[in-house]
Amino acid sequence: MSDVTHVNDNNKRSEPPLTALSRACSKNHATAPTPELKANHSRRWAIAPTWHPAESYNKNQEVIPYQERKLKAIPTLNRKLFNTIEKHGAWVNAKWPCLVHKLIEAGMRKQNLAFRSDHKQNIENTLRWIAYHSDAVTGCINVTRLCIEIGKEINVSSSTISVIMKELVVMGILYEPKHSSHAIQDILHDGRLPRTLCATPLYYELLGISEDELERLRAFETQRRQAEAAKRYEQYDAEIALKTYCQSNILRVWEHRHAQTNSSYTIKIADMEPVARLSYISRKLVQRIKAKDWEVSTDVANITKMANNLLSRMGLSVKQSTLSPTTP
Repeated sequence: MSDVTHVNDNNKRSEPPLTALSRACSKNHATAPTPELKANHSRRWAIAPTWHPAESYNKNQEVIPYQERKLKAIPTLNRKLFNTIEKHGAWVNAKWPCLVHKLIEAGMRKQNLAFRSDHKQNIENTLRWIAYHSDAVTGCINVTRLCIEIGKEINVSSSTISVIMKELVVMGILYEPKHSSHAIQDILHDGRLPRTLCATPLYYELLGISEDELERLRAFETQRRQAEAAKRYEQYDAEIALKTYCQSNILRVWEHRHAQTNSSYTIKIADMEPVARLSYISRKLVQRIKAKDWEVSTDVANITKMANNLLSRMGLSVKQSTLSPTTP
């Protein structure tokens, strides 16, 4: 990778920078199947060990050779992704330097193509985690674990995993589904609820799975889930499942914040009666608006609508037919 053209270099043929970079990457990839990135890292923090799922360890927490493992039953797509990373690593595709160039254009990285060794390892651990845990049909990151918990599992801080997630979004490896909580202001906490992210076709392409094969594997997994749902006299729909994932993620974060020891909110709203739930949120909204001196109407109709909109994002909205004029 030492002879890769830097983005600052003048291109004598007036080629677009990204095209020139892609051509240079492809040329290097032909001679060096595994690109070597620059090895420099912070001496303040030790480089995190390579992440492995629980199935990879024995009782002494030693990594078992792949041939000797008792493999957990996971979807075919996830198994193929993880096997590719186990065998070849995450840096086998020549498009990586081009993706780093996107970070440079977005102002998220210095104007060079080098990864620090510790950051490179953290990103690889994140990609390994996503390969093993992401939903095979929607690509959604498993919402039984929040992104902050991914950081704990791969041994990085919450600020580092936040940066990694932002970088993967800029690179086009992760995207935000339409049911995610992006831009939904959680005014009770002065901030926004975290996003739900899904893997894009580019992520699978980087690990050797073409779009056609991706569709085939997802169709196979969808059929399997539909058959399992039929046994329970239910129906499986990928869009509804993704919406449910997003709602569960929002609800879990919101209730996590309300259950902190230093918080006055200790009520689990999912267990409350619908009208009591709406009243609780409405009261907290009024308190928040008055404390901040915001120019927001606190009349019954407006507050009820705001509270119900917040609850609807969690799948806990209250039907209009159950409301009375004096609910809040």
